[in-house]
This record gives sequence, structure tokens and C-alpha cells, in this order.
Amino acid sequence: MGSSLRREITGIALIVVALFVAGALLLQPLAADGGCLAARGVFGPVGACVKSSLLVTLGALAASLVPLVPLVHGLRLLGRMQWETDRRWMLFLAGLVVLLPIAVGLAIGGREADASHSVAGLWGGFVSFYLRAILGTGGAWLAVVLLASAHTAWTLRWNPVRALVGPSPASGKAASHPTLASMLEPAPEEMPALVVDDGGRETGEGRRRAKRSEGGDQGDGGERSGNPSMVSTRKKGAKGGGEGAPAVEGLVEPAPIVVPEADALEDKLPAPELLTPPPPGNVDVGKREIEAMGQKLMDALATFRVQGTLVGKTTGPVVTQYEVEPAAGVKVRQFANLANDLALAMRAPSIRVVAPIPGRGAVGVEVPNPVPQIVAFRELIEAREFQQARMALPIALGKDLEGKVVVADLAKMPHLLIAGATGSGKSVCVNTIITSLVYRHTPKTLQFLMVDPKMVELSVYNDLPHLLHKVITDNRDAAYVLKWAVMEMQRRYEILAANGARNIQDFNKRVLDGASLVMPKRPEVAFERREYTEGILPYVVVVIDELADLMMTVQGEVETPLAMLAQKARAIGIHLILATQRPSVNVITGLIKANFPSRIAFRVASQVDSRTIIDGMGAESLLGNGDMLFIPPGKSEPQRLQGAFIPGDDTERLMHWFDARKIARRAAQAARGIADEELARPDIIAEVKAQEALENEEDGDDGGAGGAERDALFRRAAETCIQHQLGSTSLLQRRLNIGYGRAARIIDQLHAAGVLGASKGSKARDVLVGLEDLDRIAGPDNS
Repeated sequence: MGSSLRREITGIALIVVALFVAGALLLQPLAADGGCLAARGVFGPVGACVKSSLLVTLGALAASLVPLVPLVHGLRLLGRMQWETDRRWMLFLAGLVVLLPIAVGLAIGGREADASHSVAGLWGGFVSFYLRAILGTGGAWLAVVLLASAHTAWTLRWNPVRALVGPSPASGKAASHPTLASMLEPAPEEMPALVVDDGGRETGEGRRRAKRSEGGDQGDGGERSGNPSMVSTRKKGAKGGGEGAPAVEGLVEPAPIVVPEADALEDKLPAPELLTPPPPGNVDVGKREIEAMGQKLMDALATFRVQGTLVGKTTGPVVTQYEVEPAAGVKVRQFANLANDLALAMRAPSIRVVAPIPGRGAVGVEVPNPVPQIVAFRELIEAREFQQARMALPIALGKDLEGKVVVADLAKMPHLLIAGATGSGKSVCVNTIITSLVYRHTPKTLQFLMVDPKMVELSVYNDLPHLLHKVITDNRDAAYVLKWAVMEMQRRYEILAANGARNIQDFNKRVLDGASLVMPKRPEVAFERREYTEGILPYVVVVIDELADLMMTVQGEVETPLAMLAQKARAIGIHLILATQRPSVNVITGLIKANFPSRIAFRVASQVDSRTIIDGMGAESLLGNGDMLFIPPGKSEPQRLQGAFIPGDDTERLMHWFDARKIARRAAQAARGIADEELARPDIIAEVKAQEALENEEDGDDGGAGGAERDALFRRAAETCIQHQLGSTSLLQRRLNIGYGRAARIIDQLHAAGVLGASKGSKARDVLVGLEDLDRIAGPDNS
């Protein structure tokens, strides 16, 4: 008998017992002589004995509550009530049955141990008599009130004593200890200092309320600002959460963001209440079908003459892994060869075989659940694994096959490569990674550089205060951004070397401890000592959403910086997140792949793509919609996870919260005469261009020699190569009537611009672009 069937039978039996006990208490008469076995009535002698025993033991009041205990437990087992909440109510009722007779015995004030048996029962009369004898009447009542308060606080998370006394006004944490009124109706909003409407403007009502609230109690605002109960409902035509995002209904428009004036100048972390709460789930959904699928799997294996024993199963949000122990003489590869046949026999979209399961003497067969569950991102953010994670850069990825929350440290990876076909959940994963980091770091400790050639996935983050530059959408600018990251890496290494620090954590610890730090010495200045005054070095995370587009257009300009950053940037806090839809060897080159040990593979089109990203098969058998294979740092075997889903409305609401804080901070800075740091932030692309121009000027290069400006014949040379679909110096010499030296320099410039591929020795170079891309690379033709 399966566990689900046993649970249902037990639930039905408990409900029948509850109805029987309730009927006996209400309808069954007792025998005149007091003997229950001689009684007659609707429920017979058994009902009379039950009624007599309960009334004698507990009294009439507590006995009337006894049927509610098995009734609540039975409904829980049948899945008709919420598991955790009604478990608390069941325990509360059980404790009430024990404590109520004692309180009744104290109330009637019997002077002997058996004086109150008729009302409070033997239990209540006995305990109340000896409590009064030992502690006195007042002490006995205090003991009962203390036990009742502790029991209520433990089961219902509500303390009646605290409700009577009231929260401390100065504690600022009344939300964690609600009163009875707060359990029945929402708490009133705290008085705001600045209210920003949807357009990002400070409203007049907000100014008036700000004046009225000056000097008043800030309530919870001292701990986290901008935490309104923002319920949310999706509008028609609202943007989704990226590719692979399922539809989410039941969200309402966000309320105006409230920013207390006292917190406007401080860096605050957003609250989980800004995110959509996880939908209520039923733990028993699909359990019977999962049990049946295990037997169907064994029948299918027997059909193909593969003998084995089902030794266990692990059920996750989307898939269930059945552990099959092969019989003697059965080869493991027989299971892997039957993956498609098993999927057909079990009517599953796809089946993944793990042969064998690492560390176990069994083969894992992963079958999709009949009712998949959505993993809400807020559930991961509020989980203990994320809140208490001792990680520098924690990212909440999803849940594993056992339903456990998986949190990884980007600082230990130290870079992440993500690949998956369109609609597999890759962009949603990138959004969850960004949001995870934002929920743990302020702009002073973490900064982003984002490259989005598709122009739609990351543009929502343009107002994120963590950004060093607006989201990059031009491939040429992406190359400049990566060059800036290399320059920043070298600058940081020089600072660490000047102070004898091993890594960014060691250096930042010295900064926070107030140690005396110096800047690197300049070679042109002798005996120089400059104090370091820049503060801590923030982490820098470079996010590239579509690597394939960069490699097709400006491969020569981005591949070398990517390889340098991947090899050397870990110690100084610069980390890369690369995502691509095309995990081919032309995109994920060996130079890049060797420095990205941590990878995430979503559903891909073929086994070849799966081998490219995770060095093995399996990604082609994933289900999509967030189903992923994750290779953690230091491990070679992939781990199957169900990625978290974050709706597009949640991201927009989070950006609205940051935008409101930015407006409030600027208003507070203007009122206090403080300069806005964001307006003084330099343009990193302009910095790189200026540095390149300075280097070319020092080298004495002219335009035709491959300096900062391209050769005057650059466009004509590109057109010639594209028309002939090959690139060589001899072709340019013949067609453009130029010498070998100039033709060779133009070939190098075409390769740097991504028009031509790498050198093949004596063979002509490949052409990587078409005429339609020439205006973007070489500029419009003005001839």
C-alpha cells in the first residue's frame, strides 16, 4: 500500500472518529445506574463509555473540544487544509483540552481534591487542587496564564500577554510580534516623509505628510525602508520575466513607494515584500501518480529485459528521480540506451538517465512529475539558506531534486557560463542572479556592468544604482567595457601589491579596520608616498546576456579581454556571467571554456551542444522553463535544479523602489547641500577611448599604420573581402592598388573589427559578416 493511500485512509478514519465522538457527546444518553455497558441509544454502549470517560476525566467544556483534534488532523491528511498552519491549530486545541479543565477547577474554587470533578473532571480538579495548595490561588492562576501564553505563542505565533501590554514604541520591531488586531486586519501605513508616484515625482501630499511626521516615530522604517505591502496585479501587455517565463496572474498595481526622509541618504537593502509571494501549494498533489509511475517504470524495464529493483525515489518540484539497482549481470549502459524507449512507454516528454548515481550503487531515472510546481523567487530569498549564507556573492539558483534551496557563491566559482535554447529559462536565470546580488549588496559593495546586444532583456535595469554604466547595447561599446574591466583589474592588482594584500577580502578588511594604506608608486616620481583614500573596493560583476552576438561581430576585440579577466580577475573581485543561446565551439572557445569551471545548462537542441557546455550528455533531455543542470565549483558531475521564477512585474517593482530612493536621496542631498555622486561618476567608455588615444599618440602611429583611426580604404577593403568571401593581403593589393605593408595593416584592422577571422597561415581568412552589417562596423558610406 502506497504512502498516499495510507494517508487518505488514515484521514478518513480520523474524521469518522471525530464525528462519532461528537455525536456521542451530543446525542448519547448515559445509563441511569452509571454503567455505560448497559446504556442504549444512537451510538450504543461504546458511545456511552466514550462520553462517560471524557466527561469524568476532562469535564463538559474540555470534552466538547476533543472531537476537533482528530477532525483537524484528518483534514490535514486529506490535503483539504494548509499543512503547517493547521498543524499549529491542532496542537493549540490539544493544549487547550489539557489547560481548560485546570482553569475551570481554579475558577469554581473547590476546597477538596474531588470537589470540582463534576465540572472540571478528574484531571482539572486534581491539578487545580494541588496547584492551589502549593502556590496559592494567585500563584496558581499566574502559572496557568504563563502556560497558556507560552502555548499560544508556540502554536499560533501570537502572544496574548504581549497583546495586552503592547509593543515598545522604541523597539521598532512590532511587526515580528503582532497583536490580535494585526492578525485580523492589515496594520496602518507608517507616516512617510517622501511619497513618489509612478512617474517618479514627489507628490504634494507626500510633502504635507512629511511635514506632519517630522520628529515622529519612524516605526519599522529604522530597520528597512520602502517595505510597503506592495500587492501587485499584472496589467494587460505587461512585460514578462524573460524567455521561458510562465504566466502569473493575481497581481495588483504597486502602491506608491514610501521613503522616510531619515533613511534617504542611507544605503538600504530592498525587502522581500516587494516580490510576489509563493502560491499556496498542496504537498499531496500528484503523489499517487508518482507512486504509479515508479511501478510503470519497472514494468517498462522488464519489457526490455532489463532486470532491477526499485530501491528509492526523490521527488523535486518538477521531476522525480527513481533509483533502480540493476540486477547481477545487467550493464549500466543498457539503461542509458533505453532513455527514449522509456519516455515513449511512460508517455513522458523526456527522460534523463543518470548511470550511475555518484556515490550510490544505483541508476537514476528522472521522470517529469504529473503536476510541476513553480519555484517562486521570494521563497528562495526568505529561505534560511540564503538569509544565513556566509558567502561573499550569494546567488539563489533554485531547488534540487529533494526540494532543498540551492544557494551558490559567485565569488568561489569565480565566473559563470550559462547556455540554453530560446524559451528554456536562461534570461529568467540571469534576472534571478542579478536580483539575488542586489538583495545582499548595496552600490557601495557591488557594481554591475551589463551588456545586452538583444536590447530587451536587461534594459529594465538601467535605473539600478549599482550600474557603473547604462546597459550596453552596442557591440563596439561592449569591447570598450571589457577593456575598462582589464584596466581596472590591473589598477586593483597594483593597489593590492603596494599594500601586501592577497585578495579583495583581505584589502577591504584592512580598510574597515582603519589601517594605513598607500597608493602604488608612479615610476616618474621618486620617493613618493600617497595615502589611499578611496574606501573599500566593491565587487564588479560583468553580465553579458548574448555572447554569441559579440563573438560574431567583435570577436578579436572581446576574446582576449574575456580570457584575461577569466584567468586573473578572481582575486580582485571582478566576476563574469556569460549567457548564450548558441553553445557551439565557435562561441564558447577553448580559451573561454577553460576558465569557466562553473556552468549552467538549460535545454539545448542536441547532444553536441550539451557536450560543449557541460562536457557530457543530458542537457538535451531537460524540460525547459527553468529546468537546468548546474556544475558547482570544484565538482565535475552536474546537479539538476529547478530554477526560480521571478515575474517581470517584480523586477519593475524593484526598480521602482530604487528609483524612488534615488529621487528621495537627491532631494535630501539638495536640501543639505551635498553633491550627487552619480552625476560626478566618470564615463568609463570615454576613459578607455582617451587611454587608447594617449597610447597611440605615444607610439607615434598614424591612421594608415593601424593607430586610433582606421585606414582611409578600410570600408572599400571590407566590401572587397565580403564580395569575394575571403580576406588576404594579395587580394587587397590587386583590387586597391596598394602595397603589401598597407594591405597587411588593413587586414589586421579588419580582423580587430570582427570582419575577418583569425589567420590560417598561408590560407585566406574567413569572412565573418555580411554587407548588411558593414554600416554598423565601418560607418555609413559617404563617398
